[in-house]
Amino acid sequence: MEANIDALAEEIQEYDLIQSIPGIGHKIAATILSEIGEVDRFDHPKKLEAFAGIDPSVFASGKFTATRNRITKRAAC
Repeated sequence: MEANIDALAEEIQEYDLIQSIPGIGHKIAATILSEIGEVDRFDHPKKLEAFAGIDPSVFASGKFTATRNRITKRAAC
């Protein structure tokens, strides 16, 4: 089964690109691609970011700026 996953993942153009991110290996890259599906369905990087749930939020009001920002749970598609 793992050999089949590796063979299918290598057919996807973005597979090598995702592995260029430090800490992302063969298995994680294949998992990311399987979760995202067709990358082309996102017409803007922010939509992919929101779909993945890694949309950083910045809390600021007047002169106050938070020192710790969290990732939002927002999703779009």
